[in-house]
Amino acid sequence: MIELSLFTLLNLVGNNFCEYRDMGYDNLKSLLLSYSDASNEFGPLKVKNVIEESDNFKVAAIAVATVKCPKYIIE
Repeated sequence: MIELSLFTLLNLVGNNFCEYRDMGYDNLKSLLLSYSDASNEFGPLKVKNVIEESDNFKVAAIAVATVKCPKYIIE
């Protein structure tokens, strides 16, 4: 299994966020579903630990989402 890092988590969540937005869900629901998917894949404690231990999490998350699906972030 891949060691979970902030970059790995945000890339997975970013991809899933865009897919959920494409399905018509709003930002919050898409984000929650994406983190739920990450928890299923890596385990909730690993996801929680990465989030807790990461500096500048918000900036990194916005940067990944902006690159992956800017049409939803800029609106």
